[in-house]
Amino acid sequence: MNADKLLLLQEELRDLENAATHLRFSIDRTQNLLNQQDWQPEELERLESLASRFARLSDLLMQRVMRLVDDLELTATGTLLDRIHRAEKRGWVDDSIKLVQIRELRNLIAHEYAADKMAEIYAAVVPKVTAYAHELEKKYPVR
Repeated sequence: MNADKLLLLQEELRDLENAATHLRFSIDRTQNLLNQQDWQPEELERLESLASRFARLSDLLMQRVMRLVDDLELTATGTLLDRIHRAEKRGWVDDSIKLVQIRELRNLIAHEYAADKMAEIYAAVVPKVTAYAHELEKKYPVR
């Protein structure tokens, strides 16, 4: 294995851990907002931070870490779906459908620009983000 790529993987894993810590912070800051329907601007800012941090963590995992592991194992990268299925085979997730759902949620977050729809999106997204984050945290506890 290439020593430079192993160092890069260590760096990417540190970035992933930092992103998980930031996501956890945002989850803690938004817990009391989950049962609300109308949010104040500062509350919307916290929710936007949560959604953004979730999307970042998803990107780091699927686009950087999973791709780099494939490269280290001399596996053709293929599509994102190929990487997701390999993650299941490696035992990183119990069911590849979870990673597909995480990616779909990330895409919803990343591609919704209409400010008038953000409250609706947060109402749908935040409980899922929280559930997925807790699930991943149980499987991969931060040191």
